[in-house]
Amino acid sequence: MLRCYLGDAKSEVYFSGLINNEDDYSRYLYFYLSYLIENDKPEKAKKITDKLKFLNSTLLISQGKKWIDENKLNEFGKIFSCKNYSDITAEFLFIIANLYSSQNNFEKSNFYLNISNFLNPKFRFNYALLSENYFLKKDYKNAKKFLNKFEKKDQIYYWYSIKKETQIISEESGNLEGLKFIKNKFNQIENKNAKIIFDMANFYKNSKKYKEAINYYNKIIIELDKDSDLYADILYRRGGSYERLGNYLKADEDLLKSLEIKPDDAYILNYLAYSWLERNYKINEAMVMLEKAYDLKKEDPYIIDSIGWAYYLINDFSKAEDHMKKAVQLMPEDPVVNDHYGDILWKLDRKIQARYFWNSVLNFEDTADEMKRKINIKLIDGVENL
Repeated sequence: MLRCYLGDAKSEVYFSGLINNEDDYSRYLYFYLSYLIENDKPEKAKKITDKLKFLNSTLLISQGKKWIDENKLNEFGKIFSCKNYSDITAEFLFIIANLYSSQNNFEKSNFYLNISNFLNPKFRFNYALLSENYFLKKDYKNAKKFLNKFEKKDQIYYWYSIKKETQIISEESGNLEGLKFIKNKFNQIENKNAKIIFDMANFYKNSKKYKEAINYYNKIIIELDKDSDLYADILYRRGGSYERLGNYLKADEDLLKSLEIKPDDAYILNYLAYSWLERNYKINEAMVMLEKAYDLKKEDPYIIDSIGWAYYLINDFSKAEDHMKKAVQLMPEDPVVNDHYGDILWKLDRKIQARYFWNSVLNFEDTADEMKRKINIKLIDGVENL
């Protein structure tokens, strides 16, 4: 930034070196694009953004890409210039604010953010961090205050504000109200990019509206390189949606294709193997995949739960208990993990302990009604009748 401010001829070289560093300096790709635009090199900036995908780019870079795609090059200079020392100082303070936020020190983060915004009030996109800080503090009133600063003309950040407000509505009024809100806003957006469609697909999937999710995944996947990680990710998500609908043929097809592209992805291995075990299908292959997933992610509680439950399903209750105990320690208030642990303890003839964990599940806020129904049966009859 200093070299850019001083007009150093090597500024471009330093920008290029920074963004290609092994550490994550992706934010500075935006400032590199801004530098190129400011120095009348729009063609070079366009070559860079043409290689970028909305699906795996940050908010700031996506917004810059959209401006370049739409030839709105003057928008860059409206919010930041490395010729302006106040703008550079504001960015330095934003870095400090971001560091404090990553450590959950939201008070100090907001302190530096407010100074940063005072020095460069034009850089309205930095309000995203303020809104995120307030959201994480569950101060939804202030979170909404800053989310409302994003306008429709800045589509990427406007969509971000819609997603975040949807989360707030879902927290306060339930997922159904959140879904109504985001559907209405989504339908009003013109020229939706792949990122917006992808987010909508994920929201439907998370809301257990799997048919709708699949429809949106279908719209995105046809535009992607079939050997890319993004393609594998969409297949994984679409395959999971098919699996939830009980369409195991299409689910396995998607998940296996995803695994061909990313053979060492622990989460794809875990999902497919767990699905097979639940169906009593390809047990030996499923166990091999789960062991591999566990070797890749030994501290992931969801994978630990999966392999523990896998041992339960093949009646190796001792190994099941070893893994599930660790999962409970990592996620002490997760309903599924505690329910699984109760089942294992019952099979080990530790019935008092099993009932203790099942009773705990009944008191968790996130326990689904169907799980509660089954647990009430298990408290009387054990696991044999389920």
